Amino acid sequence: MDLRSIGILEYDKIIADLMSLAHSAPGHELCAALQPSSELATVLVRQRDTDDAVKLVLEKGVPPLGGISEIRPAVHRAGGGSVLAIHELMRIASFLQAIERIRQILPENGPGERIVYNLIAQLKPNKALRTRLDDCIAGEEELKDQASAELASLRRRIRQAQVDVKESLQRIVRSQAKALQEQLVTLRGDRYVVPVKAEHRGSIPGLVHDTSSSGSTLFVEPLPVVELNNKIRELMGLEREEIERILIELSGRVADSADALLANANLLAEIDFVIAKARLALKQKAMPPVVNDEGRIVLKAARHPLIPQARVVPINFELGQTFHSLIITGPNTGGKTVALKTCGLFCLMAMAGLQIPAREGSEVSVFEQVLADIGDEQSIEQDLSTFSAHMRNIIQITHQARPQTLVLVDELGSGTDPSEGAALAISILDYLRARDCRTVATTHYKELKGYAMNTPGVENACCEFDSETLRPTYKLLIGVPGVSNAFAISSRLGLPDPIIEQAKSLLSEEGIRFEELVSAIEKSHIEADRIRDEVQVLHEQAERDRLKFEQERQSFQDKSKAIVQQAREEARELYEVAQGEIDELLEQTRLAMKEQDAYARHDAVTKARHKARTGRGRIEGEIGQATLSASGGEVPSQLVIGQDYAAPALDLIGRLIEGTDLRGQCIIQSGAMRISVPAASLRIPKKTTTPAATIANSPLGRRRTNQDKLTMNRTMTMSPEIQLLGQTVEEALQTLDKYLDDAALTGIASVRIVHGKGTGALRAAVGQSLKRDPRVKAFRIGAYGEGDSGVTIADLK
Repeated sequence: MDLRSIGILEYDKIIADLMSLAHSAPGHELCAALQPSSELATVLVRQRDTDDAVKLVLEKGVPPLGGISEIRPAVHRAGGGSVLAIHELMRIASFLQAIERIRQILPENGPGERIVYNLIAQLKPNKALRTRLDDCIAGEEELKDQASAELASLRRRIRQAQVDVKESLQRIVRSQAKALQEQLVTLRGDRYVVPVKAEHRGSIPGLVHDTSSSGSTLFVEPLPVVELNNKIRELMGLEREEIERILIELSGRVADSADALLANANLLAEIDFVIAKARLALKQKAMPPVVNDEGRIVLKAARHPLIPQARVVPINFELGQTFHSLIITGPNTGGKTVALKTCGLFCLMAMAGLQIPAREGSEVSVFEQVLADIGDEQSIEQDLSTFSAHMRNIIQITHQARPQTLVLVDELGSGTDPSEGAALAISILDYLRARDCRTVATTHYKELKGYAMNTPGVENACCEFDSETLRPTYKLLIGVPGVSNAFAISSRLGLPDPIIEQAKSLLSEEGIRFEELVSAIEKSHIEADRIRDEVQVLHEQAERDRLKFEQERQSFQDKSKAIVQQAREEARELYEVAQGEIDELLEQTRLAMKEQDAYARHDAVTKARHKARTGRGRIEGEIGQATLSASGGEVPSQLVIGQDYAAPALDLIGRLIEGTDLRGQCIIQSGAMRISVPAASLRIPKKTTTPAATIANSPLGRRRTNQDKLTMNRTMTMSPEIQLLGQTVEEALQTLDKYLDDAALTGIASVRIVHGKGTGALRAAVGQSLKRDPRVKAFRIGAYGEGDSGVTIADLK
């Protein structure tokens, strides 16, 4: 690819944005090295990888990639026989912990077809090495006592010798208090000393190791402790030798695992790189383009990614379908150059495997070369005019032009006599067209408008301009030549009418008719676009309504089946309960009849019958309530004894047991109740709508839907780690509070809060805040490899 053209199209700014979204130095390197490819197969693989990563981030959130260190230089050094420093070994241990942490997101049923999961599955944990490093390393410059039995023994002996020295010196301090400047024990070098007043030098025999700046204090190592200090120094020397031996051992273990570690480092860099591409797509609200190698570009609602989203105006753009060259005309600052850059930049982004901020279904072609001449490159040092600089670039483009080349030229032929510039521009366009290039050029020359109208394979376009407000709309209109609007703009700005009228009279009649024709075409095209947009909106709304109706119909069928099944199950359970009650009642009745006289037996039978009828009525009422709605439906054509009817005024359903009397009343039974109601008020019961449907259509349901959408947006970009470094305590606590809200809504179980070590004030403030936070189940300071005291791990409820 032509590096100058890539720079003109600001592809480097897209790469800088991509780099900022990578977590690790190796990931940054891969982002920085990303270049467009002219191979269709390569581009399709890149786009597939990016789309796969986007789907993963949308579904699962950003993988825990924080804290991955660059270990490759240290591993190479270890492989060459060098001894690694403690901080290098610590980074390797942290790296191995990161591998174990990342592998935990793998699905239980395997990686499947997902690209990122397959990369993660290839990571090889080394638990033995990680455990050994964890057991040995306490910090960036310190080994743990248990790194070896010898080291633990030496440190115990050193501590005991230090205690002996301090006790001996404390006795001297107490007995020679008047001779001392202060009653304390201090260190000079690695020797324990006491501060002696200069005038009492002879009171405490010993070796002088230092003198205060004023000369009034001597730091003396008393003779009784010289031997003890020597013992400490000797033990410390042995400690250093043991530490060196342990570092040699650990470096050897790293060397033995060098190949696996380097392979893991490369895999993590690739994972970080792919996730960065996905995060960039989500940040830009981009979509995967359809990619071809036929020179066809169709951009729908394309938004230039370097223009703030609040100000960018989406454009529709096409090239390579019915025409191969596009001539864009229109006033300055109307958006011609932005359209030019959008076309070129989107091609470069797609060829690099990045998604583009345009509507779904947009199409981009791969090209062997993307050549651009955009902007004024006048050079005083090289004595080049604007025209000369412009022509120099055009000459280079013509030399490189061939099929599968996209050429983008701003203000073609400008900077010289208009008639000569227009003729030169037409010749250049013909030359590029003969080379089968795809060409987009902007111009002010009206001759090029006629050239596009009369030449096969060449099309006009313009950037819409509102002559009423004197402002560009930044919309690109394909198939319409632009007008200069010079007279309209001048008039609205206050130029006297006589001047404008004289200027019009100086134009040729042919030129005036041409401008009027172009203006009429533009207005007709704008109106046609408006009507087309309205039709498209109506068509899309109709399609949405059709899909919604189909979904509701299917949902209604499914819910109806579920309601019937549920009612059957409830009825079965109710009848089973009733059968049990009846059996129990019959057994009680039989026992009573054996023991009582005839009158008592008759009374028991009567009570049993009444209880059974009551229970059956109650069960039938409950079954009716389970499957029907008392809100009522249609008016029955006739009332049938034994059928269920709804009495909406009483909000109940009952079975008709007595027909209409002379007063128009009838009797229905609901459970154990018999109620007289007007026959005219009875209705055929409706099927009950399920609670799920009722809730979904309620304000609460709509709020839940909105909350679900908000939770999904947070999950796209939600990371399980927050950085508070560099913030004041107040700023950090506000940032943390908002982050915990988002994390709780997203459903993250555990978060990593990076506050740094520093003075410890921020760590303490975070701890106090978490202790009182109802969203937090538990928290702890990070373990070795997680960031130590610079990190707090919080488990959320």
